[in-house]
Amino acid sequence: MVKFPEKVLLATAALCVITSGVCIAQDTSTVILGGTGQAPHIQTVIDGVSDALTSSGVKVKVESGDSKSRSAILDEMKTSGNSILLYLTVNTMRGQRGKLLAESFVDGKKIWEEEVRGSLMAVSAEGEVQGMTKSLIEKLRKRIGGPGLPK
Repeated sequence: MVKFPEKVLLATAALCVITSGVCIAQDTSTVILGGTGQAPHIQTVIDGVSDALTSSGVKVKVESGDSKSRSAILDEMKTSGNSILLYLTVNTMRGQRGKLLAESFVDGKKIWEEEVRGSLMAVSAEGEVQGMTKSLIEKLRKRIGGPGLPK
């Protein structure tokens, strides 16, 4: 057993007490996943992306299964100590090709984005969303381990 002088122990204890009330433990490796879009499509995309990232070794926390504004999530992240957001936007309009946008933010700053479009041949909105999700996941897998998607 190592013996430390009493003054060193008191100074260390005082430092721990002073800093413990001020410091927030930041989780810099967890990716917060959220987004916006029409239900149930946004839930389909969030579930698919979350499952794919998790199975690839990325630590993911789903912010909400419902639409939530990017600014609201970023504000909540300031108090939680998280620094990485992957924000998904699903746009599906009858008679138009769907669009799925993934934006990565680190410390509130956008560092990259990926966009995929739906098929003109899609029979249903659900099928189009599933196809866009699959295409997005392929693009995201190439970014795993890089900025915005740490392992």
